[in-house]
Amino acid sequence: MSLAEGVAARIAYKLYTDPKITPGVEPSPASDPGAASAQILRRVSSSLTLSKDTYQSGEIRSDRQIADFRHGVKRVQGNVSGELSPLTYKDFFAAACRGNWSNAAVTADESDFTSAAADNATSKFTFGGGDPVAKGYRAGMVVRFTGLSEVANNGKNFVILSFGGANNREMTVYPAPVTHTADSEFDVTSVGRQLIVPSSGHVSRKMAVEIWNEDVDVARLFTECRVGGFNVQLPASGMSTVDFDLMGRNMVLYEDGSAPFFTAATTETTTGLLAAVNGLLRIGGDTVAVVTGANIQMQLSPSGEPVVGSNLVPEIFLGRASVTGQMTAFFDAPDLIEDFINESEIEFLAYLTTTNDAASAAMTFYLPRIKLGGADLQTQGEAGQSITLPFTALKQEGSNPGVENTTIQIVDTQVSA
Repeated sequence: MSLAEGVAARIAYKLYTDPKITPGVEPSPASDPGAASAQILRRVSSSLTLSKDTYQSGEIRSDRQIADFRHGVKRVQGNVSGELSPLTYKDFFAAACRGNWSNAAVTADESDFTSAAADNATSKFTFGGGDPVAKGYRAGMVVRFTGLSEVANNGKNFVILSFGGANNREMTVYPAPVTHTADSEFDVTSVGRQLIVPSSGHVSRKMAVEIWNEDVDVARLFTECRVGGFNVQLPASGMSTVDFDLMGRNMVLYEDGSAPFFTAATTETTTGLLAAVNGLLRIGGDTVAVVTGANIQMQLSPSGEPVVGSNLVPEIFLGRASVTGQMTAFFDAPDLIEDFINESEIEFLAYLTTTNDAASAAMTFYLPRIKLGGADLQTQGEAGQSITLPFTALKQEGSNPGVENTTIQIVDTQVSA
């Protein structure tokens, strides 16, 4: 008899056609979500499991023993963890944000903006006409130019940091472009797609997740799961990671010739892994080079309450999007301590790339409005002194040019493998 090995396990998932959950009834997996067209998921680990409420008799008996023990309502709980890479977790991020990825690229040329000049010292592109914000460009987006006479600025990732000047024509970017005078022939295009937590029109999703232990030919299909949040970890040296919390209604077991449930699943993505060391971290509008680690968490507080007459929860309820995080940094200046003391609102932007190439696949996480919840600076040891900075993200409101009215914005440069 074979023993199951982790390396032989396969995780695959598929979104249901109908995102609604019907109290007391569950769809047949054969028809919804169906066995075809699932996606194999890259992963490090998973803690998904079926649990049940249990209860036992409280009867006082002359034999001084317990006579009955019962199972109650079922729930699927746990997470799926992996190393962060573009495209791989797009459905999970969308489910957590309850929004849709904007698939259309924003494109413009000299007919829209007249001309484009670049200045290395100020890290800006300045357009001669038009309004890039009205056109659809946003802070946190990645854009690439083509057709410029300064070839060093062509085909290169530029992260939009902010807009300024008349009609938002001054676009501050990272990295700083090579200086050139106004060029009247060019194209500028946003790369990839953008996701936010919307203010209205929230999208409900549910998915089935299968863990198939191929070596023992046993599959567990976790049904009607909702994503209850995520945790992105950005170490100073190491791969960026992500955990997605899930809660579902049931588990179906398949074995021998019936396993796996998902047939002909699409192979894993092949995009590179993201590392914070390759990109950029900006806090409060300044590039920070002393951060030793950061994380971003979204928690939707999923819940599934039991009802009389059914061992299935009637719904997986999701709460509001609570986005929090923490940074640790070497202590080099009082600025962040002052931001905590003064209850200042600052921004957080992480730009993560897969390589050092100028046009590397990348993701950005932009929190336009955060407040620090502490500034713990402990004096100890002989080496560098570290400060811990927990924060809470708030919804951006108002008319800050080029900034979406949301708590968090995610950009992924990859729309296909």
